[in-house]
Amino acid sequence: MSELLDMMKRVSLRIDALALDLARDAGMVARSAQAFAGATREQAEVVATSARAFADATRDQAVMVQRATPRVMKLAQAAAAVVARWRWLRLAQAARTGEPGLREEDHRDLARRVAAHAAELRGGIAKLGQLASCRPDLIGAVWANELRALQDEVPPVDAAAIRERIEKELGGEAGATIAELFAEFDDQPMAAASLAQVHAARLRDGTSVVVKVQVPGIEDVIAADIAALRAVAGALGDIPGIDLQTLSSELARALTEELDYEEEAASLRAYKGAAVVPQPIADRTTRRVLTMTRIAGERLTTWLEHAPPPARDRLLGELVGEIAAQVLARGQVHADPHPGNFLVTQDEGGRLALLDFGCVLTLSREDRAAYARLVIAIAGNNSAAAATELAALGFQADDPAQLVDLTAALIATMRPGANTADVDWQAAMSTQLAQARQLGGLVIPRSFVLLGRVLASVAGLLATYKPRLELHPLIARHLAAAIA
Repeated sequence: MSELLDMMKRVSLRIDALALDLARDAGMVARSAQAFAGATREQAEVVATSARAFADATRDQAVMVQRATPRVMKLAQAAAAVVARWRWLRLAQAARTGEPGLREEDHRDLARRVAAHAAELRGGIAKLGQLASCRPDLIGAVWANELRALQDEVPPVDAAAIRERIEKELGGEAGATIAELFAEFDDQPMAAASLAQVHAARLRDGTSVVVKVQVPGIEDVIAADIAALRAVAGALGDIPGIDLQTLSSELARALTEELDYEEEAASLRAYKGAAVVPQPIADRTTRRVLTMTRIAGERLTTWLEHAPPPARDRLLGELVGEIAAQVLARGQVHADPHPGNFLVTQDEGGRLALLDFGCVLTLSREDRAAYARLVIAIAGNNSAAAATELAALGFQADDPAQLVDLTAALIATMRPGANTADVDWQAAMSTQLAQARQLGGLVIPRSFVLLGRVLASVAGLLATYKPRLELHPLIARHLAAAIA
């Protein structure tokens, strides 16, 4: 934890230094332009144009850094508070037992503080907390349980601000009110998440709907998060096993896309899978407000907690099959798969329902075929073919053999005969993280940033509930379809 605080301090210093360097560069270019002013008129015009172009680019970078700095400092302050609490808890334990350490209740205390900070910061930070909550095999059950609050329990926005945004977006020139737009509207949100909150409502024709409303001001928060993410990635430079530049670029793009609800409505209409999805209401939808039919159901993780093992195994098998179909057959991947976005319907037997299509990954036919051939090569222990497919997809590393070994470890559960209930997920992930840290020169394709998030979330569910599933039969027909 002390290393985290030191890192944040170094990031802040690097940002300040970068801003100064950018200012010096702009000044240097301006002075160079003046020095050349005595040259021919054509040369002077070329130099002046170049100087203006460079100065514009420099100003853009400086704006990015300035926008990122307050957000980075807020993160640093939050991290410092958590580190201070961690040190105090260790000292208290040392006073009690003579040995520094943390008890389970100490971990719970720290996890709650981290969740509270992430909920307050919202934006991309809360999104990262949501992802972490899906991986108890990586962060432990206590931390995962506390961070689950970020899935839909961040502090709600005042109802007056939500009503104002809805009326501004949907009211039109006539300035229609909530009462005119909906027969019923519940000011108490059903869920409050990092970027939006959801309210129950009823249309004039009696249709039960949910209204997803973008949190007012979240656009600026996301813009600051994106700038902070890029600034931190540039300040930290290369870290073995992590392609920070690709990660920051693709996550920034995904966060921006999640703010366009008209695109989300189009993705819902385009969905062709077997799961149940809400249907958008066109005349009650804009870029910042999305009205959809309401699906009656229970959160997936809640349902799994009390479901009998056969039913639990069946539904998780359906989830794996659905994700495989998205990735390999259809190429439209629901890329925000935390458990809060999965429901089990109230129909007899229960069906899988998918919510929140704000982040969708589109995979080309070529990419789908390459991923399918990669899985087949790994299953057949064909390292040469696996290396070829990794390169075709855009993966790079200084040692391609190490990259193949890491890939083989990541998708070992997809081999014929492998059963998810028999996997020691914590040991497997520890090994894979150690392998990743040994990789130098790692470059990952843009598509895998979001795809990796999907696979990690599903793996987290499998690690938590340990269904008796063989994954290979569930994905085999989709592998064949992808390379047909």
